[in-house]
Amino acid sequence: MTEDLLDCLIIGGGAAGLTASVYMGRYKRRAVVVDSGQSRLQWIPRTRNVPGFPDGIEGPELLARLRAHGAKYGVAREQARIARLERSEAGLFTAHADDGRSWRARHVLLATGARDVAPEIEGIEGAVKAGQVRFCPICDGFETQGQRVAVLGRSGHGMRESLFISNFGNQVTWLSMATQEEVDLPDLAQLRAAGVRVAESVPRRIKCGVDDCGVRVELLNGQVLEFDTLYPALGLQHMSDLAVGLGARAEANGQLTVDSHQQTTVPGLYAAGDVSLDLNQISVAAGHAAIASTAIHNRL
Repeated sequence: MTEDLLDCLIIGGGAAGLTASVYMGRYKRRAVVVDSGQSRLQWIPRTRNVPGFPDGIEGPELLARLRAHGAKYGVAREQARIARLERSEAGLFTAHADDGRSWRARHVLLATGARDVAPEIEGIEGAVKAGQVRFCPICDGFETQGQRVAVLGRSGHGMRESLFISNFGNQVTWLSMATQEEVDLPDLAQLRAAGVRVAESVPRRIKCGVDDCGVRVELLNGQVLEFDTLYPALGLQHMSDLAVGLGARAEANGQLTVDSHQQTTVPGLYAAGDVSLDLNQISVAAGHAAIASTAIHNRL
């Protein structure tokens, strides 16, 4: 084996990838993190779901701490986007970046995560940072207690997210985009029993960062609704293309199928975090990374 052959190439620098770098570094393995800089951690105003931070921690600060933690154990982090992943007949991997660089490794840990499908809304980036637009009710539904909350989502997905958020003692309105008729009547009855309102018309314009309220929604029928928080429930894009390109099995939503050690159906290719099949949470991503890193270490 040549000197440039890594024990593990970690693709993705979010919670999963950076936790894996800590484990691989402490296992004294030769590893590199290749990070495109797109982690969803940087968009979190404050999370209180991370153990050890009872008052919460801002996403960018958590990201910086995770980067420092991996660097402490000698694992380099390279800024690049991997465009193509190859696997040789001998089972070795080569990852090619957009900028022409490449890395060779015995194993690859894919931690490329997922991207929220965001609506085209005026002021949405600033509203996300201000906590007026949120994407994960599991992460921060607790923060919406006593607030006016809108859920923007179609049919069953929008209905389920509206019902989930209604458990936090808030006032929830479902902006169904005229898809409520696609939902079964018992489910609509459950929404009504939970106090969830269904908007009477389709949104014509949604504006965030409004001075006297967080979010203002103008409906096609002329009605104007005001909310403290908006949850777009338009789905996720799981970033599994690199693995699927090698023949890895994925679910219909794009999440990769993995075994009990986080190995995909391609030998030597592991997945951790939101890109793999499981609950999309920071703590789950860290757990995946610990399992996968230890499995890779034991195989070397």
